[in-house]
Amino acid sequence: MVEKHLLEFLEKLQFLISKNVKISHYGIENVKKICGVDIAYKGNLGFSVGVSMDINSGEYNYKSYVGEVNFPYIPGFLFMREAPLMIKAIEGLDCQLLLVDGHGIAHPRKSGIAAVIGVLLDFPTIGVAKSRLTGDLVNESDITYLYLNGEKVGVKFGRYFYSPGNKVDLQDCIELGKRGYPKVLKIADMLTKKIKKE
Repeated sequence: MVEKHLLEFLEKLQFLISKNVKISHYGIENVKKICGVDIAYKGNLGFSVGVSMDINSGEYNYKSYVGEVNFPYIPGFLFMREAPLMIKAIEGLDCQLLLVDGHGIAHPRKSGIAAVIGVLLDFPTIGVAKSRLTGDLVNESDITYLYLNGEKVGVKFGRYFYSPGNKVDLQDCIELGKRGYPKVLKIADMLTKKIKKE
């Protein structure tokens, strides 16, 4: 159980991070090298894998990092469990854009794990999540937007939610989402499960 004052501190930290998120158009069409990062668990161990992929050739390389996870799973505070291991797994990988298995600004405090990592590393990030954490879905011109307090914070394609993390915008998320679930995240997911079994 996490003490109330620690959660209050973490909320303030997230609000601070959200104030440092930069929303600007990146241009998915300009990305040649893309990274994806994911994590799997076995007991209190986290198995994180970062994958760097050449978009044209599909060739990839990866790094993994295994570490102890002591923070409990609390919706909205995923970054405390996963960000340290994810950052270790992507250190030194060559890429222009990082896709994180989790939310960006589509988060109650606009600071999901993709936003936290993007701000900490000062790097372009997009969150790609499997479930909705907050907000309302609204269909407009064949696109399903995720609204939070009257503001568009993400888009939904298929069963996945795409939201800006840092140094990208909603249009970048739309362009990414139109391509289908990112291959680099499929590979990262596959490798985390493989490494966990080993």
